Amino acid sequence: MKPTEKLKRWLNAETADYNAGKNVVSKPNPLYVKSIKTLIDEGRTVEFPVRGWSMRIFVEHERDKAVLVACNPTALKRGDVVLAHIGNEIYVLHRIIGVDGEELTLMGDGNLKGTEHCTRSDVVAIVTAWRRKNREQLDYVSSRKWCIYSKIWVALCPIRRVLLLAWKTLRRLHIVE
Repeated sequence: MKPTEKLKRWLNAETADYNAGKNVVSKPNPLYVKSIKTLIDEGRTVEFPVRGWSMRIFVEHERDKAVLVACNPTALKRGDVVLAHIGNEIYVLHRIIGVDGEELTLMGDGNLKGTEHCTRSDVVAIVTAWRRKNREQLDYVSSRKWCIYSKIWVALCPIRRVLLLAWKTLRRLHIVE
C-alpha cells in the first residue's frame, strides 16, 4: 500500500469516541426528523446530537448538539444554519450559502464541494445555538464569536481542503479535541 493511501485510511478511520451501534438507539433519519418537526411545530426548542462530519471543524460528529427552533421562512438568509429536506427523505443540517428568491443553496461547513438545493418551505428549523463538548453554556449563533467564525470559514472555502486535512491530522494525533 502506498504511503498516501495509508495516510488517507488513517485519517478516515473511525475514532475511539465513535459509538454508533454501541448501546445507542437510532431512528432512521426521516422518522427522527419527523419527531423533531412535531416538537418544533408545537413551539418547542429541540436539542439533538449532530451526526456526520459535514459541519466540522466547529461542530463535531456525536460530540456536539444543535439547538433548533421554528423559523420564519421569509427571514432566512445567507449564513443561517438550517435543518432542511432536500428530497427523497434526505435531511441535512447545513449552512445557507446562497439565496435566490424562494430557492436556497446549502453547503456543510466541512464539505469541500457539492451543494444541496431546497426551497424556503423545505426548511424544518433553524439552529440558534450549539452545545459543544458537553458544556453547560450554549454557544449562540448570534454571538460575536460565532458570527466571526462563520464569516471567516465561509470565506475560506477555496482553501478548506488544506485546513480540513490539517484539522484531521491534529485530531488524529490528539493535539486538539
